[in-house]
Amino acid sequence: MISNQVDFGPSMQPATHPTVFRQNPKIVTHTGQKPPYGYMDWWPISLYVNNEKPPFNDKDVRWALSYFIDRQQIIDVGYVGASQAAPLPLPEYPPLRPYIASVKDLLAKNNTLEFNPKKGEELLTRKGWKKDGGGIWTDAQGGKLKLDVIGFGASGPAIGPVLTELLKRQGVDASFSLPPDFDDRFQKGQYTGALYGHGGSVNDPYHTLRLYQSVSVAVPGAHLVNFARWKNEAYNKIVDDVFVTDMTNKARLTELFHKAMEIWIPELPDIPLVHNFHRIPMNTTYWTNWPTEQNAYVNGAFWHLTYAMVLWNLQPTQ
Repeated sequence: MISNQVDFGPSMQPATHPTVFRQNPKIVTHTGQKPPYGYMDWWPISLYVNNEKPPFNDKDVRWALSYFIDRQQIIDVGYVGASQAAPLPLPEYPPLRPYIASVKDLLAKNNTLEFNPKKGEELLTRKGWKKDGGGIWTDAQGGKLKLDVIGFGASGPAIGPVLTELLKRQGVDASFSLPPDFDDRFQKGQYTGALYGHGGSVNDPYHTLRLYQSVSVAVPGAHLVNFARWKNEAYNKIVDDVFVTDMTNKARLTELFHKAMEIWIPELPDIPLVHNFHRIPMNTTYWTNWPTEQNAYVNGAFWHLTYAMVLWNLQPTQ
């Protein structure tokens, strides 16, 4: 791309973009040549823990892990500041903002982004966990609080090393890897911890809420699936009510979303981290009219079905 042999490339890490811009000023992103070097995707990223595997079937252990994680460190180190913390598994798109705002009271009570190691320690201590001579949390039987995290793609290398170091500092026996069979293992529930996003809602809350219904556990596919393997019958019934509600009835949808979050937030089936951004480099040497924030006719992801619209709209420079 720097030598103009490529017009368009896959998402790059934020730290790479300034180097590319210096080498070739004709390279731009959705936000030009300024952070976050892209647009917010529909795919907010969480630390998933397999809710079917002890001790991660215990919400207090999940919350302890959450309190041990400094999201700002992930943003500053993993993304050189070019990212944004995500309190819920919803992208902050305009149609979804009223729903997110409606649960501010719940997030004030249970802040999903709070970095507070002392609270995490208190939760584990109450459940009988103690630190061993090496500073690792152990249960009453001497078993270590061990979390092997797997990841893939751009999000894994950016978040994984920082996340596991943060957890290690708080006494979690954490590790990180990028296995070639990530998708197969993650979709089959053959994991303990994983970094992944949420292919859910963009206009209304239903599709994200459905991600956590019991009926969607182990459904083959990469998006509308309960990857956390969490189950709650009261939650299931609320989401069923959302399904049969007219999507124009915003008041009722907001009421049901709040009820669902009254269960989801205290349970914390997975641990919210950051929003995902598509940081796609585009070369204006030979082609112009790429999709940007000033000309946002479609998203720029070539792996989406809408990419043909980009090809239709490009204009040659000569």
